[in-house]
Amino acid sequence: MKKTTRENLKKVSIPRIKKEMSDVCYLSDDLVITSLDAQHNTTSEYPVAIDGFSVIIMGAGEAVVSIDLKEYHIRKDNIVFFNSGSIIRTIRCSANAAAFVLTFSESFVNEVQIDLSASLPVYMRFGRSPVLQATTQDVAEIRQIFQVVKTMLQSDKERYRHEIIRSLFTAAFYLIIDINQRESRTEQKRGRCEVLFSEFMKLLEQHSKSQRNVGFYARQLNITPKYLSAAVKEVSGKTAARWIDESVILEAKALLKYSGLSIQEIAYRLNFSTQSFFGKYFKQHTGTSPSRYKRKG
Repeated sequence: MKKTTRENLKKVSIPRIKKEMSDVCYLSDDLVITSLDAQHNTTSEYPVAIDGFSVIIMGAGEAVVSIDLKEYHIRKDNIVFFNSGSIIRTIRCSANAAAFVLTFSESFVNEVQIDLSASLPVYMRFGRSPVLQATTQDVAEIRQIFQVVKTMLQSDKERYRHEIIRSLFTAAFYLIIDINQRESRTEQKRGRCEVLFSEFMKLLEQHSKSQRNVGFYARQLNITPKYLSAAVKEVSGKTAARWIDESVILEAKALLKYSGLSIQEIAYRLNFSTQSFFGKYFKQHTGTSPSRYKRKG
């Protein structure tokens, strides 16, 4: 079998898109806007190499796409970046898959005035982390700008068309920069939250028999109880208080079943001030009393 290389791949260029696609608006050979769906997607038949940079905004459905031999699951409201020369193959897609495609030349990018320090993280996504999660509102805002671009491409106002389109493209690109920065902040926050959650679980393992107050664990971690609860919920979907309760109940059930201790002894071992308080706590979280649970066990 002949090995697939960039040299023998079929190239997808702006002139070819202009020629072969039906829903197309373009600015010479520098910029083209078109749409794709499950029925009109040549990359499902064979891999292709993009001759130019591309941004695809997934409007509906989902697809599994290979980009430079790595698979990505692309869903609605994902923004996907394709580097110039990327090898692309659609492995599968849903019947309702539909996307909005913008392809542009390197010379067009060089004409756009965008702050390098702000745009560099987005450029770094090309080829490294090509799928960006946006919201439905994000996508609607970007598509509105591109719709204006399409209107200008079809307009009879030719004198400043290039300048207007570059300005609109700049606006859309700054929206993408903002979305990328928001995602980066979320990833950084989640990274910190995951560390805190791990440390919280270690503390819980050590102290759950005697400490049921979120404030105790927060003090051990030098953070506020509110921040600890938010971080734990961000990672696990459950509050710190719920994790504490579940840990205490798990320990109580084990002691009731296997320890041979009286309920009063178990209550004291778990740092409850009275057997009655322990009974109310246990029933609140399990729906049954300690004595009934102990008899059934």
